Amino acid sequence: MKKYTLYSALSAAAAIAVSCSAIVRMDVKELQKHSTLPTIALPADERMYTEAYGKSINRDVDITDTSAIIGPEGRKGYLVRAFRDSSGTLHMSEPLNEVVITARFKNIPERNGTVRLAFEVNVPSSMLNRKWQVRLEPHAVLFDDTLNLEAVHITGDQYRERQIRGYELYNRFLASIITDSSLLIHAGRLEIFINRHIPQIAALKNDTAYIDPDSIRGQYGITRSQAKEHFMKRLVIRYNDRKKRQIEDKFRQFVKDPYTTENIRLDTIMNNYECKFVYLYKENLKTRPKLRKIDICLSGGIYFQGERLYDIPISAPLTFYVSSFSSMTEDITRYVRAVIERKVELTTSAAINFKAGKADIDTSYMDNHAELQYIQSIISDLLSSGEYLADSLIITASCSPEGSFGFNSKLARKRAASIAGFLDDNDFQLIERHIPENWERLYGLLRADCLIDDLSGIIQLCGESSPDRREYLLSTHPEYSYIKEQLYPILREVEFQFCLHRKNMVKDTIHTTEIDTIYSAGVQAIKDRDYGKAVRLLGSYRDINSALAFLAMDYNASAMNILEELPVSGKRDYLLAVVHSRNGNEKKAVEYFLSAVNQERSLRFRGNLDPEISRLIDKYKIQSENL
Repeated sequence: MKKYTLYSALSAAAAIAVSCSAIVRMDVKELQKHSTLPTIALPADERMYTEAYGKSINRDVDITDTSAIIGPEGRKGYLVRAFRDSSGTLHMSEPLNEVVITARFKNIPERNGTVRLAFEVNVPSSMLNRKWQVRLEPHAVLFDDTLNLEAVHITGDQYRERQIRGYELYNRFLASIITDSSLLIHAGRLEIFINRHIPQIAALKNDTAYIDPDSIRGQYGITRSQAKEHFMKRLVIRYNDRKKRQIEDKFRQFVKDPYTTENIRLDTIMNNYECKFVYLYKENLKTRPKLRKIDICLSGGIYFQGERLYDIPISAPLTFYVSSFSSMTEDITRYVRAVIERKVELTTSAAINFKAGKADIDTSYMDNHAELQYIQSIISDLLSSGEYLADSLIITASCSPEGSFGFNSKLARKRAASIAGFLDDNDFQLIERHIPENWERLYGLLRADCLIDDLSGIIQLCGESSPDRREYLLSTHPEYSYIKEQLYPILREVEFQFCLHRKNMVKDTIHTTEIDTIYSAGVQAIKDRDYGKAVRLLGSYRDINSALAFLAMDYNASAMNILEELPVSGKRDYLLAVVHSRNGNEKKAVEYFLSAVNQERSLRFRGNLDPEISRLIDKYKIQSENL
């Protein structure tokens, strides 16, 4: 009898499901027959665009109650806007707005590299059904790139109930899986066995001292673990393990239409199917260089039990024309004065090494070959450049303080002469100089070396007037070996000072102008809508372009400070009107706007593009014939 009743119930449920599916498909065919489609339109609330800069009506959805459903691996169901009625039943919904604007385009301002889009998604009541879900996917088209915006889901209450029921069945299955290992043991039998055959462990039952139970063996050498293993509910364990392996399959069996949790703006439950659904969609998008318009399209589908029954084709686009302060940039070329000297000096050094006490150049010794090639390459580049003529090359050789001052003086002079002889093939005068012991350079190296511990003590020793006595005292210091190995070799470097003059230049100095590349880069940054960079580059120039950069970043006080210093012009007065409008001084804003239009008639049409001005045009009924 029970089997028959269960079979009858299952058959009845299956028949109801088949009947429900057939009804839904018939309703979908009616939609296809009448080509019923959702639409997108501009919102009736113009304040979305014409309020004070940076402000708008906040109609974002708030979550007043939530419901989470646990899925496989602990994943949760999606949270939606919700409220409870007097019976405690949970409903999810979105308020309706019956009024829309039928225009297909809108001018919107770009500020700080961002535009605010607002459009209404309208779904006719004939597309709303308790048994299905409408999924709408807005797309933004920028140039040839399409951005998928977050989807809007309109869910029938019976559709959601089916989803919730599926999760309930799945959660009931999860709850049937035993997670407490103590329930998988015949605990009573195990305790009797331990009391009878391992009494030592039974005696420790209430003992708080830790003792490893497996270190105690009862009759026949049986441990507690072995006894526990013997009394496991093996059949129950096998059944429980099979359930664990079925988790994913059971999720698919019970939850035929899982909650969509990614890239969703709204998932709302309808409770009124006689009125159309209207949702105000707001999106902030980063603009791109040269972006003039953004097209918004809508597509989607109707779903029943996870199956897509109806394709919603891509709608006609809603176009937003982007106005930007970058279009008001003035292509100004600035110049900077540059002073050019006739005489030019170039100084470099080379680590030319000599053997101890020797002055002859050995090109095979250490890095001498590479260092001499480096000097020759500089000479070659200077002579072949065509811009300079070489007057002289001053060669200065020096020695480190080892040895007597007299010997080092002769050695340094000989080394300078040796290098000059090596370079004597070049067509310019060679001047030989020498420094016997370059103590000044050593002092600089000591002060710059962070590894020197006793700097003050070493400098004090170097205060000795006699160079030889100075070297002797320094050699007694504990840090002398480091100084000798690391710093002395630098003192032996040879310095080369090239004295040049520019060809065909008679005066010692001339003044010329060059294009100010910093200013040019700042202007380009405005055009590329990188306003932060533009402010950094143009902030000190205090002209119309720097004022534009400050305005684009909403630095209104800085912009006004610059604009008030500039000569009167149409563009200057228009930007002052924008600043005063942002600051709430409408009287001043209107005055400056009227002044701007009287100077440049085209700014009247520009005013419709900037919300700071278009708001004033509408509020004070500023018509073309009044200007």
